Amino acid sequence: MRLYKHTPPLLRGFVVNIISTSYGNDSKALMQWAVETNLPDVTVCYIDTGWASEDWHKEIKLGEAFAKKAGFKVVRIKPVMQFEELMVHKKGFPNQRYQWCSGLLKGVPFLQWVDEVDPEAKAVVIIGKRREESRERAETPEFIEASDYHGGRKIWHPLFEHSEVERNDLLERAGFKILGHRSKECHPCTNANRYDFRSMGDFETKRLQKLEGKVNKTMFRPKRHAGAQGIVEVIKWAEYSPGQFSPEQEELDLCTSGMCGI
Repeated sequence: MRLYKHTPPLLRGFVVNIISTSYGNDSKALMQWAVETNLPDVTVCYIDTGWASEDWHKEIKLGEAFAKKAGFKVVRIKPVMQFEELMVHKKGFPNQRYQWCSGLLKGVPFLQWVDEVDPEAKAVVIIGKRREESRERAETPEFIEASDYHGGRKIWHPLFEHSEVERNDLLERAGFKILGHRSKECHPCTNANRYDFRSMGDFETKRLQKLEGKVNKTMFRPKRHAGAQGIVEVIKWAEYSPGQFSPEQEELDLCTSGMCGI
């Protein structure tokens, strides 16, 4: 059964280099890198989980406009069952130990799509992971010759040794504003930290509060948040924790799948 739908349709055999993007800082910098290196036959692929922040569509629009101007093909993939429907179906939420959301919302739909448009698995999947981002990504290689998560296709991390300064230089040359946060393609993410909770607006808060009611479970475990029950209390915990807080004080928890937050 097909677990995705995409727009626009792509012809078989016309996919060579696929940039997997969230339209966050790293993946937008990756597009500029592709422009500067004259990378041929590029398709930029975004997966819409249905759980983006209220204004993330603006970043998607900017990213897609840049990609089209650069001559890249642009595709959006939507899982048939998006985030809210999947949580209701599963009767619960993923957590940092069991991050099944990435696989079901992004991994499987992407794999089904790429197998359809690249049946001989000749395409290279290009991802904007950088070693400097976190401890989990500190050993990121430049290449993975055959990734099981991508149907045996070659993975390329061309920015693997780029510093934040070098990445920001790419963003500035592309004309993109440097975001002060990671991608909000899923907001909040199961790996959210205090800074992420503090950046949630009424739309995201009420949306999750309603979903927690439907599922009859909380998305974030009280044990990790000083006993806070439900997203409203978790945000209060994040806002009123003692001391000043900045994103740099807290190591980012990043999804181990490599599909998210780039």
